[in-house]
Parts: sequence; structure tokens; C-alpha cells
Amino acid sequence: MKISCNVIKDILPLYAEDMVSQDTRDLVEDHIDSCENCKKHLEEMRTFEEPPVDTDIAPLKNIQNTLRRKKLQTILFSVMVTLVFAVVTIAYLTTPAYLPYNEDAVSIIEKDDGTVLLNFSEEVAGFDVTEYQAQDDSGYVYNITTWETIWHQKISRNNLENTVLNPNGKTVASIYYYNTDGSENTLIYGDSITEGSMTLPRLVLSYYLLFAIGGSLLCGIGWFLFRKNEKIRNGLENIILLPISYVFAHFLIKGLHPATYLAGRDVYLIVLVTIPLYFALLAGRNILKKLSNKKPKSTL
Repeated sequence: MKISCNVIKDILPLYAEDMVSQDTRDLVEDHIDSCENCKKHLEEMRTFEEPPVDTDIAPLKNIQNTLRRKKLQTILFSVMVTLVFAVVTIAYLTTPAYLPYNEDAVSIIEKDDGTVLLNFSEEVAGFDVTEYQAQDDSGYVYNITTWETIWHQKISRNNLENTVLNPNGKTVASIYYYNTDGSENTLIYGDSITEGSMTLPRLVLSYYLLFAIGGSLLCGIGWFLFRKNEKIRNGLENIILLPISYVFAHFLIKGLHPATYLAGRDVYLIVLVTIPLYFALLAGRNILKKLSNKKPKSTL
């Protein structure tokens, strides 16, 4: 019985791998002895080289590094946002609620050696003292105020210890209690030297805020002018996030009220919020960029 070439070609792969019976082998060999086409096909099968296995793991490493960077950026974003929330919460709990003057809240104790002590009641959580020399050189004038906080009321009610007003032996000419409601300072010790005076809040935070807003605008203008230069554009995008972070931090700490009686405290808290907020914005920006790059581009 004559067997067609198509049947032999179906069997040749098994024949080449020595996976046929002896009868089938004899049948195939008898056919290829008389069929040059099938014989050539068998030779091609035997000389066929499998393509080399790609052992280059660089693409896999690139994918692994990309996933690792994305994970680190996500962790960084989460940690920084948590820090911002923690600082803002602490700032809120320790925000001064200024107390009007009353003799029970703060009292003056004068010792024989000229030392003057401040004695505070339980409701006082903190105080501020400023001093300047009297114009008549009779000594120093001290302005003090006190405040309460939510932290002191609800969480930890630690009483303030007696505080020495003049530890360096300065002569205390007078002590005024300044109110934060715009009323005149109240004389609580000594002679009236600055009658009718009042203590106003500082506006230093306003200058810092305007500087940050101006920096944001300048970076925005620079970004618009150099938007076609990728290197400069990316650099400006990183820089502009810093003044933007400060502006947001200012509003988180001070709201819409830039005036302050405790500039040092407020600046310190704003900076503490600005730093993690800046890194959170950087991480969030990078995450959004990677997500936008993964979106398929629409074709018309």
C-alpha cells in the first residue's frame, strides 16, 4: 500500500524523536528512500535549531525596580500625610486661648532680695513675657499674658511652677498684663510708666505668607516660559511645591489670621507641617504621573 507524503510528514516528528515502533520506522524509511521531498523535510527537521532562550533579566529587574519605587513612594506619601495630620492635631490641641487678667490667674510675689516671682493658677497652661528698659532708667518694664489650651483642659493638666521674672537681678520697674482683645495693658505691679499702652500682635507671618505666594507665582511663570524644556520644567515643578506647601501649612496652622502674639511658636509649627507636606506632594505627584503614563492614548 502506497502511503502519501502528507501521512509521512505527520509521522516524521515522532520518527525524528525516535518515538515510533519498528514497523512504523521501517515504513517511513522505505518511503524516504524513494521520496526526495520527504527526505529533505526530515533533514530540515534534524538540522533545525531552537531559538536561544533569552536569559537577559534586565527587563525583569527594571519592572522590579519600578514596582519597588512605586511602593516606596506610596509608603512615603502615607507617612508624610500622617505626620502632617499629627502636627496639625497637636497644634490645634495646644492653640493658646488667651485669658483675660484676673488676680487669681496670675499673682506677683516679691522677695527681699528684689527677685520677683510669677505665681499661676491651675487654669493657666502657658505664658509669654517680653521686657524692655524703661525710658527713665528706673528699671525694666515687663509685659506678660497667659493662656489656656484644649490639651491642658482635657488631656494633661500640669500646673506651672513659680517663675522668676528677673533671674539676672534686673530691677523690675513695672509689670503689665497685656490682653489680646485690643484693650489697654493692665498694670499689675510697680509704677505706671507706659499709661494707655497696648500690645499688638506681630504681622511677621503675613510677610512670610506673601513671600511664599510670590515664590509660587514666579515658579509658575517660569514653568510656563520653559514648559517645552523637560529638564527645566521638571525642576520647576519640584521647586514650586515648596512655597505651595508653606502656604497650605500656614492655613492649616493659622487659618485666615496671619497676626500672632507667639510668632516663634507659629513659625515652628508651620515649618513642621511644610516639610512633610512638601514630600507628600512630591510623592503624590510622582504617583499621579506614573498612573497617567499607564493610561492608553486615544487614537483618532
